[in-house]
This record gives sequence, structure tokens and C-alpha cells, in this order.
Amino acid sequence: MRDWARRRGASAGRGLVLFGLGLAGPVAFVGYVLSIVLITVGACDPGERLLDRCRAVADSARRRARRQGIEADVDYLPVPPVPQPDAEGRYRWDNYLYRSPHLPHYVQRTHRVSSDPATARDMNWMLLSPLVGAPLGLLAVLIGEPALRWHARWTASLLGPPRPPRAWWRTVQRSLLDCWRLVVLGLLSVLNLLGAAWLVGTFLLLHVLGAHRFWARIVASTTALTGLNRTVAARWSGVEIPAPHRPDPPPPEPTADGLYRSGDRLTESPGPAIRHARYVNALRDPATWRDLAWLSGDPVVTAALVVPPAALALWATQSVWAPFWVWIIEALTDLEFPDSPWQDWFAAHRIVTAGLGVAAIAAVLVLAPLAMRLHGWWARSLLAPTRRAELARRVRRLTETRADAVDAEARELDRIERDLHDGPQARLVALGLKLGAIRVLLDREPQRARDMLDETGADSRRVLDELRDLVRGIRPPVLVERGLADAIRALALDVALPVEIAGSLPGRCPMAVESAAYFAVSELLGNVLKHAEADTARVELGHADGVLRIAVTDDGRGGADTGCGTGLRGIRRRLGTFDGTLDLSSPAGGPTRATMEIPCASSSPKTSSSSATA
Repeated sequence: MRDWARRRGASAGRGLVLFGLGLAGPVAFVGYVLSIVLITVGACDPGERLLDRCRAVADSARRRARRQGIEADVDYLPVPPVPQPDAEGRYRWDNYLYRSPHLPHYVQRTHRVSSDPATARDMNWMLLSPLVGAPLGLLAVLIGEPALRWHARWTASLLGPPRPPRAWWRTVQRSLLDCWRLVVLGLLSVLNLLGAAWLVGTFLLLHVLGAHRFWARIVASTTALTGLNRTVAARWSGVEIPAPHRPDPPPPEPTADGLYRSGDRLTESPGPAIRHARYVNALRDPATWRDLAWLSGDPVVTAALVVPPAALALWATQSVWAPFWVWIIEALTDLEFPDSPWQDWFAAHRIVTAGLGVAAIAAVLVLAPLAMRLHGWWARSLLAPTRRAELARRVRRLTETRADAVDAEARELDRIERDLHDGPQARLVALGLKLGAIRVLLDREPQRARDMLDETGADSRRVLDELRDLVRGIRPPVLVERGLADAIRALALDVALPVEIAGSLPGRCPMAVESAAYFAVSELLGNVLKHAEADTARVELGHADGVLRIAVTDDGRGGADTGCGTGLRGIRRRLGTFDGTLDLSSPAGGPTRATMEIPCASSSPKTSSSSATA
């Protein structure tokens, strides 16, 4: 009996602690949001300290779940180290180089917070803790261990390692995630409004001071802000929005007397001419003014989208959940709260108010995803390139790919000429000299002439082999005769690791496309051998909707980057000639997956089997 009382007392104490954690959840949620705001505005150190304090609340719940025998531990993404300079003293982040480590380190720290899945899970748990965690804590005071285990399972479901959830729970989770995304969008809209004021204010001030040529730098900062909005629209609303801005103008050419034209005056230094060209480019770029329209109008649109679910959530909290908790506390304790009309109404209509509260929360969960989709459409309406800008971008793209194709063809011709000059041509000259010597020795030294004839035969075979290798480098015979799938399968036989070939092609693509795809796959498999430290590789082939798709996957260490080395850039240029693309996914630790897509038609009958392992 004494042991039973001691266990019940311990359970009641744990239940009270869980009840307190449940009530502390909203406070931690506010701290979480504040820490994200601090990190976003650049106060990373205090923001990360506050973030750690808030995560301590979630960690406390995880420890208590572990005491019930249920694992709920997860690892947060670590704080990224300060970037180190490269050989040129620049600091790199993504595809950009910076002169100092501050900006890339700031971007890495904000990216760490936004991309950590544990952050969203913590915030979901904190939002739900007063609604679920606190009642379960009180229940644990009454019934003991069963309620503690229910709380542990609920904590593990939200804070523990991700598990494949059921469909309805995935919908609820996605809706909850969209709720806090709406909160972030509201904060971002305030930042957008400040960006619009900054853009307009500096435009007027710099023109009054006569320093308007520096306005292009201001435009670059707001372009980065709209780029952040495009990223948010792509990741949260599923709306991909390409950047429509014109590229930087080319460096100015000096006049005949070595001066540079900057507007209506000539300068000795190219700096003013460069600033003037960038200013004119930003001023005439329609994307600049569409960005300004977006930054100015986003607070209004975002408020219209956020206010309805926020008002419902606030109403449900003030009219239902707050009176409910007042009623609970007054029933369990001697505390008395000042009367309010809502409490009286709740006391008289408990079932109705409970139903209204559930309906309001359900309405919030329905409205949040809809608001996110509407925000994505709104973002695309102004931030996406116009038809004219898209046409101009395509013309620039075709011009670049045509130049790449011409350069690639010139380099290929140089290589063939060099190989012919250094290989077969030299051997053919030597063969001619040997035949002349044989003609002289044929009557005087017939035995030596016969020996030289044998050497000449061997030399002719070597010349033939070199010519075959040269032809194979231009266009492999198996590719010409059997098609792309069988050519890649033959290529995989020469690779020193197991390569699985999956998929099939319904017919033959244009020869130029097949050649480009073949050598791209050859380059990717070569990279797997040289850099990936992989045990196996897989090549997937397919052709659908007028697009040839080839994916090369390996189980290596990952970390491949299209910005490093020339091989991947060469593949991208090679595919770009045919308006093709290369998409690379290579997280640290692997796996690496390179997906190539080339628009092309498939014409002739199928000539290859479907799958095999080389």
C-alpha cells in the first residue's frame, strides 16, 4: 500500500511537471519566433542563444518520454562554422563569392534555422502543448502511469524521429506547418515593406545628392530580398519562380583616345562608366519596378490572407479555450477569475462552445494551406518574368548555347586535327619512308627487306587501331548501330564497378542528342570512379512527353558541386546546346543523383532491352 501511494505520488508529480510544460509551450513558441526574427535581421548570436533556451523546453519533454521507455531524441543541425577563404581569398556560398565571411556565414545560419526539420516539429509541439500536453498532464495527476505513457507517445509523435504518418495526420501536420509559415510570411511582409521604403527613399535621396549611379547597389539588395521571397514561394507554396532580371551589362569599351563614356561625359577610369551602365540597366529593367510593386503590395495581400485564420485562432482561444481553462482551474482549485460574458456564456453552453472551438480550429487548419497557395499565386503574378522578359531570356540562352556549341565544335576539330597529326599521320609518313627503304634493299638485302616488310605490316595495323580509336572518340560505332541504351550498356561494361542499367527507350533520338547524352553519361560515370568512392552506380533511361531523361545515381560520399571543376560545367554546356538541363542532388554523405533532361523526339523502333547490370 505504501509503495502504491509512493508510485501515485511520483506519477502525480510528473503529471504536474508535464502540465507546466504544456502551459510553457506557447511562451517557448513566442521565443522561437523571436529568435528566428533576431537571426533573420542579423542578430545571430542572441537569436541562437534564445533558440537554445526554447529548445530546452522541447528537450525536457523528450527526456520525460525517454523515462517512459519511448525514444524521442533527434539531432538539431549544428551551427555552421565560419567560412574559410579559398585560394583567391574569397568566401563562397552556393554559386556566389564574397569578399568577407560575414554575409555567407549569416546566410548559412539563417538557412540552418529555416531548413532544420526539427525546428518546425518543435514549434508544432509548442503550439499544441496547452491543448494536448497540459490536459494529459492533469490526467496523469488523476490516473497516473497510463496518462504519462500517452503523453510520451504524443511527444514522440511530434518531437521524435520522423515516421511515416497516416494520411489524415500528414494533412494535419501540413496544415499546422502552414500556420506557422503564415506567421513567418507576416513578418517577411514587414521586411518587404521596409525594403520598398528603402528602395524609394534611396532613389529620391541619391538623385537629390547627384549620386544616383550608386542606386544600382540598392537595387541589388532589394533583388536579394525578392529572391528570398521566390525561394519561400518555391519551398512553401510549390510555385517555382525564375528570376527575370537582366544580367549585368558588359564592361565598357574605351574610345579611340582611351577614355570611357559615362552618360554624357568621358572619364579616364572605367569605374564611373560601369556604375552608369548598371544604373541605366537597373532603371530600364521592368523587373526592378515589378519587384517594387511586390514589396509595396505584399504587406496588404499577406495581411488579407493571414487575418482570417489569425482571427479565428484568436477567437477560439479567447472565447473557448481560455474560458475552458478558467472553468477547469476554478473547478480544481480555489482560485477565482473575474467574470466575463464569455465565461458566463461558456458555463451555460459548454457543449456548444466546445463544438465551436473545434470548428474554429478545423477552419484554421483548412484556411492555412489555402492561404499559402494563394500567396504563391500572388508571388508568381508579380515576381515571375513577363512574356517579353521570358522571350528575352530565352534569346540570351540560345545565344549562349550557340556560342558554346561553336566553341565546343572548334575544340573538337582541334583535338581531331592534333590526334591525326601526332598519331596516324606521323606513322603513315614513317610507313612511306620504310617502303622506300624496302624498295632499295629488295635486290641487295632481300632478308632485311622482308624483315622490314613485317615491321611495316605491324605498323599498318597500329595505324588502323589508332584510326579506330579516333573514330570511336568522335562517335562510337555501337552508338551509331545499336542506339543510346545499348551504347551506355556497353560503356558500363568498361567501368570498374557494378553499374545497373534500368529503363528503356522507345526508339532512336536524333544522333546529335544521342551523342551528347552518351558522352555526358561517360563523364558522369568517370566522375563516380574518380571522386565518389562509390560501390555501385545506376543509370536510368526513359523518354516521355518529348523529353529524354537519364539519371545517374551512385552510393558514394556525395558533396559534388557544379561550381567545382569543369566536368559538370562541360556537361551542362553540352546539354544546353539542345536546350537540355542537368539537375544535381549530392548532399554530404551521399547519395549523388544527376538527372539530365533533353527535349527531343523519338522516331525509330525500339532496339534495346529494358534492364541489365554490368
